Amino acid sequence: MSAKDFAPIENDYSFFMAHSTEAESDVVEHVKNLSGFCDGRSLIRWLDFGCGTGEFTERLLTSLNWPAEAVELTLVEPVQHQREAAVKRLSKFSNQVIEHFPSLPTEDSRFDLIISNHSMYYVDHLEQTLLKMISLLNPGGRLAIAIADGENPLLELWQVGFSLLGQPVPYHAAEDVESILTQQGTQIQKSRAYYQLAFPDTVGNRLKILRFLFGEHLEAISSERLLSEFDRFVQGDRIEMNTYCVHFNVSNA
Repeated sequence: MSAKDFAPIENDYSFFMAHSTEAESDVVEHVKNLSGFCDGRSLIRWLDFGCGTGEFTERLLTSLNWPAEAVELTLVEPVQHQREAAVKRLSKFSNQVIEHFPSLPTEDSRFDLIISNHSMYYVDHLEQTLLKMISLLNPGGRLAIAIADGENPLLELWQVGFSLLGQPVPYHAAEDVESILTQQGTQIQKSRAYYQLAFPDTVGNRLKILRFLFGEHLEAISSERLLSEFDRFVQGDRIEMNTYCVHFNVSNA
């Protein structure tokens, strides 16, 4: 599934999540877009693609407040201990046994709802993955994707960093997802979720964000240049980035 190993940067990712309103904003947007989706359905087969430890999905399910007897969860996450933690965290939201896999399940599986929240950046084969997701949808099913576009300052950091290495960004953005879906003639509902990343301005904290973004690539990049990219976001003794991510909703009519 993933072109990026999150296991070594778990603490840096946790720092990002603790100092960002991204998750709260994404929950609000998903809930808005899923308004009425549960109506008339006795069971919703939900695939969570890139679930991590399940913290985001826990927030989302809490906000949706769908009955546990109406939810059947399947989790996809390449990092095994994170996937297992997600199973434990999310078990209270479903009366069904939670299945979990390191990659997308077989074509025999079908789902009413597939959610990918900030995981499409890192898939190895984006077009293949998107097309398989759509093929796994039941009639009337929904694919919901949250992903940042090139105007997000964090993705701008990717552009700067990988240009210093003389190579293109090896990850995907919202523009890539939209291009593939559009080429397939898919009807897309598109919206934005606005959020803030704010943290005390120290070199150590700037490095935490850079490690989260670049992982093992950071060692080969001039960190001094990348650290200076935060200067335009200084507000007193804090870094404050106000930005957004894109939400795509695709329905299988």
